[in-house]
Amino acid sequence: MPRLHAKGLGSQHCHVATMKSSAKKLARCISAWAILSCATAAMGDPIWHCSRTGNTEPQNMADASEQFSLASMSSAPDVIGVSIRDLIDIYSGVPVRVGSLPLSACFMPGQEALSLAALQSLGLQPSAIQALARKSSLVQSNLHLVTDEQQMHACISRHFPAVGYLSKPMDTDKVLPCF
Repeated sequence: MPRLHAKGLGSQHCHVATMKSSAKKLARCISAWAILSCATAAMGDPIWHCSRTGNTEPQNMADASEQFSLASMSSAPDVIGVSIRDLIDIYSGVPVRVGSLPLSACFMPGQEALSLAALQSLGLQPSAIQALARKSSLVQSNLHLVTDEQQMHACISRHFPAVGYLSKPMDTDKVLPCF
């Protein structure tokens, strides 16, 4: 009988050891998830920025009714008006106009975390946009590839009217958060 008892203890010991191993694996997974979540939260969501028009006068009611489809969340009267649909279109390679001017879109390479978050928030794949930008170097396009946030800000400033994304809100004489 002692043999059976010892054997039974041995299997219980293995079961406890397996549970401890599983608990350690689970703890590692939870730790990895927490670290990734904190890193993502630290980076923050991309903040869409638009060109400023230079017009500081509030729109009158007639102008506002003509721009029903505009969805820019900025309350500043001098930010260009673009909708989410405009963002999706321009980053998909579809020409968009703001008034009589073509809208430009600035973006960073798709492997950048900020780009992934920004473009995926529109339901787009960064790799497809990069392909469009390479193609657009041969054809007239308003997609502009930049390498970092400093260039992103410069791109939005230089290519009026333009949109792009940054990790932090930036309010200058040429650029303002719009979404």
